[in-house]
Amino acid sequence: MKVFVTIIFILISVALTAIILMQEGKDAGLGTIGGIGETYWAKNKSRSVEGNMVRFTKLLAAIFLVLAILLNMMPDKNTTAATTTAQTEAAVSSTESETAAVASTEAEAGTEKSGTEAETAVQKETLLANTEQGTEAK
Repeated sequence: MKVFVTIIFILISVALTAIILMQEGKDAGLGTIGGIGETYWAKNKSRSVEGNMVRFTKLLAAIFLVLAILLNMMPDKNTTAATTTAQTEAAVSSTESETAAVASTEAEAGTEKSGTEAETAVQKETLLANTEQGTEAK
């Protein structure tokens, strides 16, 4: 869905740029001082091609603004899932390295704690469960 909206956004950007460049300037020059600007062309300008281009520009600008806000609010699902997976793997690997460090320290000291491995396993399971719940919530 985000790809489709992005393509529409790009097309509207190009169209908006083109239509703005096609319009004439609004300078009437010194003719407006003496009232020369009140011609048939000036009075009926809204019904002409130029008037239609002005209305179309306003419409495209409004659509552009809405799409810009919409694109900003849309989540990027691929990035979120990849980030969550990477965070989970990093947390599990750090927990495993901590477990190995504790085991080697205990082996060097010659003492063993019976609950250390069980506690580490519970910590891993809790970490994985919390990560999965966070992924499902997003």
